[in-house]
Amino acid sequence: MSKQTSSPSQTHRLQQTIYENLPVGMELYDCEGRLIEINSVGLKMMGVKDKQDMLGINIFENPNVPDEMKSRLRAGENIRFTVKYDFELAKFYYPTTLSGIRYFEITVSVVRDDENKEIDKFLFIAQDVTETVRTEEILRQSKQKTALAMQAADVVLWEFDVRTHLFYAENEPLNNCDSTQPLTIEDYKKHIHPEDWKEAEPILLDMLNGCDCLYEMDSRIRLSDTSEWQYCKLNCSPYERGVDGKVVKYVGFRKNNTELQRRKLLQENILNSIPLPIHIKDVEDDFRYVFCNEESMRMFGTYEGETVSDILDREQAERMQKTDLEVFTTGKPYFGVERIILKDGRSYDTIVRKNIIYDGSKRLLLNIRWDQKLQNDLERRAKVLSISMEVMNAYTWFYEPSKQRVSFGEGFDKIGRNALDINTFEKFAECVHPDDRRQFIGTMDAVLKQDSGEWDIEYRADLRGNGNYEWWQTRGVLETSILNDTPYQYVSGMTISIESYKQTELTLLKNKEKLKRLIRQNELVLNNTNSGLAYITKDYVVQWENVSVCSSSLSFEAYKRGECCYKSAHNRTSPCENCVLGKVLASRQMEKIKFHSENNRIVEVLATPVFGEGEEIDGIVIRVDDITDRERMIEELRQAKLLAEQSDKLKSAFLANMSHEIRTPLNAIVGFSDLLMNSEEQADREEYMQIINTNNELLLKLINDILDLSKLESGSVELKYEDFDLAEYFNGMASSMKQRMVNPEVRLVTINPYDVCLVKLDRNRVAQVMTNYVTNAIKYTPKGSIEMGYEVMDTGIRLYVKDTGIGIPEEKKNKVFHRFEKLDEFAQGTGLGLSICKAITESMGGSVGFESKYHEGSLFWAIIPCNPEVKTERESERHIGPSIDEENMTYGRNLNAALDRKTILITEDISSNYLLLSAMLCKHYNLLHAMNGQQAVEMAKNYRIDLLLMDMKMPVMDGLTATVEIRKFNKELPIVALTAHAFDSDKAAALEAGCNDYLAKPVDKARLMSVLRKYCYSPDVAL
Repeated sequence: MSKQTSSPSQTHRLQQTIYENLPVGMELYDCEGRLIEINSVGLKMMGVKDKQDMLGINIFENPNVPDEMKSRLRAGENIRFTVKYDFELAKFYYPTTLSGIRYFEITVSVVRDDENKEIDKFLFIAQDVTETVRTEEILRQSKQKTALAMQAADVVLWEFDVRTHLFYAENEPLNNCDSTQPLTIEDYKKHIHPEDWKEAEPILLDMLNGCDCLYEMDSRIRLSDTSEWQYCKLNCSPYERGVDGKVVKYVGFRKNNTELQRRKLLQENILNSIPLPIHIKDVEDDFRYVFCNEESMRMFGTYEGETVSDILDREQAERMQKTDLEVFTTGKPYFGVERIILKDGRSYDTIVRKNIIYDGSKRLLLNIRWDQKLQNDLERRAKVLSISMEVMNAYTWFYEPSKQRVSFGEGFDKIGRNALDINTFEKFAECVHPDDRRQFIGTMDAVLKQDSGEWDIEYRADLRGNGNYEWWQTRGVLETSILNDTPYQYVSGMTISIESYKQTELTLLKNKEKLKRLIRQNELVLNNTNSGLAYITKDYVVQWENVSVCSSSLSFEAYKRGECCYKSAHNRTSPCENCVLGKVLASRQMEKIKFHSENNRIVEVLATPVFGEGEEIDGIVIRVDDITDRERMIEELRQAKLLAEQSDKLKSAFLANMSHEIRTPLNAIVGFSDLLMNSEEQADREEYMQIINTNNELLLKLINDILDLSKLESGSVELKYEDFDLAEYFNGMASSMKQRMVNPEVRLVTINPYDVCLVKLDRNRVAQVMTNYVTNAIKYTPKGSIEMGYEVMDTGIRLYVKDTGIGIPEEKKNKVFHRFEKLDEFAQGTGLGLSICKAITESMGGSVGFESKYHEGSLFWAIIPCNPEVKTERESERHIGPSIDEENMTYGRNLNAALDRKTILITEDISSNYLLLSAMLCKHYNLLHAMNGQQAVEMAKNYRIDLLLMDMKMPVMDGLTATVEIRKFNKELPIVALTAHAFDSDKAAALEAGCNDYLAKPVDKARLMSVLRKYCYSPDVAL
């Protein structure tokens, strides 16, 4: 035992503690090999209920322990081995209730005497690993079977890692079938046929971009530098996705179909070698030929894509088309004689058979002709057909339902069965597998109930007479003719062996199921990995550990039995700072720490104290867990919570902006509409109507901008591309923009560098982008010039607007193109113009940008992809917009000098809003007007005022700040808040700042008069 144990009682307690914490069997033998102690887990593993039945047995007499292990034990070696434990042998060694074979993993530690010379005891630690051994064997066999099946089916399984751009493949000749050797995209490009690479390259680009799509293609691949091209079918599907939802791994397979392709080519060669003209017509497409074999082209000059009228005269073509149409309409085959006279004068007397065939759901007309002159060649050609049938492992047959007689033609003699033994339909059906026989007979009966039809069936049959059922495919055609003036039915067709195809198909299905089971088993193993455990004494000595065995994924192999943990882990001479063991020894309770391992995994260590007699800590049991996934999940949940909170804030901000922007024009519309109804002065009515019209346009533009932006961002706007001359259209836009230049100190400069510039774009959206850019420049250019123009680039058209305005400060540049963002939040407009420009341009596949210097000006541009065609180019012409001198309109009413009126100070920065209030109040009150909060504070100091109507949102100083400043020197002045914000939080903020009351825009006249009467009643106020 360890030298740290000071007494037998402590040794016993230590052993008992280990027994309770470890799910393993422990056995203690004396130096002679006799069992002196065993725990309950060990008894259960041995199938013994009473410990006394086990004590005293000798390990060196146990028939299940290999002789080599016994020799090494006698030599005093510490050993570890896995033993195949046969309980039938053990019954002669000790009484056990178990039987059969189990596998135990045994670790033996040799305990020496105090002088470390002689063997004192043997400590056995055993663990039942039967299921692990059996599972590993099953997995090994499954993997071996899968590899053999893949080789037999010539299938390659592959996995593509988007992050590393590498392929990992099973059964891949290009890496010598070494699945550990990855292949690059360039490796495959060298071996794929250049024509097929054109199709494969866009698929690879989609995969590199993580597209969530399924892909399938046919490709020719050369599996070595000297081999022939192999015809392969490739497919792939997404397998693993990253945190952003994009695919990071794809899996798929490659099936070598070279043999099938060769058979297809062989069949085409067979059809071309048949000495009969064979062609197929599409009756619905003007009797156009869709297939012609070489004999048909040689004899009649028929080619795919031509019609009957191309080779025959009109009368003969109509006669033939009539017969074709009758067969196509009725579905009844036609067998007769037709004389063919070609336009070049050649003529043929032919026997023709016409019947309907199907290409999927498409009905086509098959024509087979016999030239009477070729009868002598039929025997020679029949030999060719016989060889072809042998190569294809196929045969022809002929069935007469009225006689129940089956006749066999070319190829059947190679099958190996006597045709006379199965010359009736009943006898032939007896060869069909019992499970397929009912369907075989039923489908034939269904065909015979019609006048014409096709028979197509796959089934298993013993056609070779050797007792083995093989897969066959039979296709036949029912035809009806007249024999001895009575209807005569017969069915003829071909049967081909599809055994190899079916076996390949079944093998692939089995392999697919095996792979699914293997994946599920692997997932169970990975999801049930044990935690790492260790028992450490209070002196920091490791008594037992399985961290390195059970927790290999943590790369944590520092613990060594018999050594201090800090020495083996960190090569220290004293315990580590902030050690979890030290915390447990100090707190005497469970402690937990987290840290990052060398491989950047997050490890959690849980330490639990083990108490002995007298409540002294004997040691500590620690558990080591990899909690990387759990911590990542917690972080993802935290990020999701932050995103949800941010989304809620953005929604509230959007509603607040919308409320303010809509209520501002509504205030003028509603207020002046009310005044218009009560006004009799024509001049006032015209002024009110002008104000209402202006605000109607502002409200309509706001709503249109919001709807436009919403549609663009949701992708529901359909762009209407059309060809037009941008140079001509630009001149029209320039003329329209000149009408908006009302500031005489600002010039409009237009740059149209081309006489003709043909483009295909949505002209209305182009005009919308340019108009928004120019309108934005007009707002922020008090003097100087605004330049609008365009130019042709390699990628398309670049629209731009340059101004000498106030520019954009650095701190606001990151908000440009955001919704409801304005350089001056008190400037007129919705703040959506630039957002709409960005959305429109990006919807057309383009991009936007800007350059700006504060106090110097800005340049906004939009690049729209297209293929412009410039016919002629000229020197840039500058169109200088006329300076429009207009009298600056100021609104307001003169102060009434009447001494008996109350004086009201209206603080409002929007002229139309002030005009509305003035029209309501000027007949009854003396009015003062302040344009912002700072003017209101000064006028409140210098004028005698009875009431103050305070707008909340103004430049220079807002209403809330102004109210707080006024309350510092005037506590009694009634202040009524006016705002376009209608939320309860806005009202509470106004009242808290010192306002006496609150009115929301649009202002209701009755409500306004009620408030005025409440705070500054004037006898002449009419309510």
